[in-house]
Amino acid sequence: MQTSTAARADRQEDVRGGASPGVDRAALAVRAVGLTRRYVHPWTLRVTRALEGLDLEVRRGEVIGLLGPNGAGKTTTLKLLTGLIKPTCGRAWLMGEPIEDIASRRSLGFLPEQPYFYDYLSGEEYLELAARLSGVPGREATRRARRWLGRVGLGERPKLGLRKYSKGMLQRLGLAAALVHEPELLILDEPMSGLDPFGRRDVRDLILEQRARGTTVLFSSHILPDVEMLCDRVAILLRGRLTRTASVDQIVSDGRQAVEIRCAAVGPLEIPPAWHGVLARDDRAGEMVLRLEEEHRLQDLLAWLVRAGVRVHAVTPQRPGLEELFLAAAEADRAAAERTLRRTA
Repeated sequence: MQTSTAARADRQEDVRGGASPGVDRAALAVRAVGLTRRYVHPWTLRVTRALEGLDLEVRRGEVIGLLGPNGAGKTTTLKLLTGLIKPTCGRAWLMGEPIEDIASRRSLGFLPEQPYFYDYLSGEEYLELAARLSGVPGREATRRARRWLGRVGLGERPKLGLRKYSKGMLQRLGLAAALVHEPELLILDEPMSGLDPFGRRDVRDLILEQRARGTTVLFSSHILPDVEMLCDRVAILLRGRLTRTASVDQIVSDGRQAVEIRCAAVGPLEIPPAWHGVLARDDRAGEMVLRLEEEHRLQDLLAWLVRAGVRVHAVTPQRPGLEELFLAAAEADRAAAERTLRRTA
């Protein structure tokens, strides 16, 4: 019997969508291959690229942060994976199921950036509804609704109508709704949005709690210190393209490491021309602080300070933060885009 064209295409697509070498596909919670979304303006027919050729793998039990400036494609990526919009081309799988199938969302918890709430319900009623829609039976849905309402700090007034909730309270409720059915995969779009520092701390604790129980978490965020604290890996999107996926430690270690040298206060000290651009001086109360941008030149700098009669108090490596590295990458991408635009103008 001849194999149909459709079956051959499916097999070819399945091979193309295979996991990276050495990675078992069964160990992947999220897999995207060439995932693309373009929009065509109905009048001008101008094509806008929201996401282009995304290849992404998220292992089961992993916490991965999706980073990028506004318009980079983060929300588009999450909407494609959760089936809210359809890809222009490419394929993706959740927990081994194609995103076109309803089965891919059976073990999914999702918090969109702007969730919709039925404001005539109470918090307890809303969570019970979310649990029932996710397949949790009646009495168990009620029990979980009460437990999760308390878990996100809203249990003192379970009958309070949602129209009286603040933005931060609604954000907490949305997170509880994403977790009430105990999903294996959690996708969160800007989960810290609208939260005060206490709320951010509670959300961080919840994400860490989910990681401890083996839940896979994929979330986008603009709050880079939270990403650095929570994530096993980060994926950086710029202008609709995935530019890099790596652990936070890998990305930070690739950055140029500076050194801070604290010295006794001195009078006028002329910095030699050889140090211009890599050495900055800051006079503080009772001491002079130098910042050296090139760590490998530290010994030469210390030798110069000793010859100048400067007493050194402390030498402290300055590990670059994820925020600093991300902003540098975004600025480099913007500059490259501007150069390309000038060449084609």
